[in-house]
Amino acid sequence: MKNAWLVSFVRIPLLFAMMISFFYLLKLFGLDVTFPFLPDLSVIYFTIVNVFCFFLLSRILKNEGRSIKELAGFQSARLGKDVLYGFLWLFVLYIPFAATVMGTMFVMYGTDFINHFETVFAGDPESYSVSRPTWLLGFAAIVSLLFPFLNAPIEELMYRGYAQSRFIKNYKKVWIGILIPSIGFALQHVMLAASLQGAVVYAAAFFVWGVGSGIIYHKQKRLFPLIICHFLVNIAFSIFPILFLFFGFY
Repeated sequence: MKNAWLVSFVRIPLLFAMMISFFYLLKLFGLDVTFPFLPDLSVIYFTIVNVFCFFLLSRILKNEGRSIKELAGFQSARLGKDVLYGFLWLFVLYIPFAATVMGTMFVMYGTDFINHFETVFAGDPESYSVSRPTWLLGFAAIVSLLFPFLNAPIEELMYRGYAQSRFIKNYKKVWIGILIPSIGFALQHVMLAASLQGAVVYAAAFFVWGVGSGIIYHKQKRLFPLIICHFLVNIAFSIFPILFLFFGFY
């Protein structure tokens, strides 16, 4: 069971360590950045962690006589159906996700929550008063092209494919097997937040997303459609660094 716990929570300290390292690296280059919120550059250290986690999970599976391909459940004959399911799960999961975002915002700000979206999701405008150099944004844009191809499969393989199955098998309770990886899944997304309030919203919303994905995986017994669903979400996220660079937002 130690591997299931490791896979569920190892990304959090890794991301935090990479965020700190990246922060001091930027300081070394003389850039004025605000710690710990670097959402526009988070795709860089997330990608580094994704590469590490890929090799970690591959090693764990190899020791168990399994493979990444087997865990993902890819079948060329089912690709079309899996893609359609991916779009369906995107729609199904987005509804409770959006509702949780709105609900958490309402709890924090009351009926005036609609006026606080910029603060929550964009952070303090003064923290972005220093423009990012073009080379750094260009590097982030290039890395963002790789991000969906690594992040979507790695997170689904770790949280749903590996950890959830292990916890359910060990504890004999489905809700425990879904709950534990969903907590790890939610906490890692705090690293994407632009503010403390945003971290709270992200944690709540992605916990709900994780639970929903866990239920779908348990019922359908198919991981690849969820990988496609996750990939579609990441594609949207990875476009932002490119748009910021192209339109000169920084």
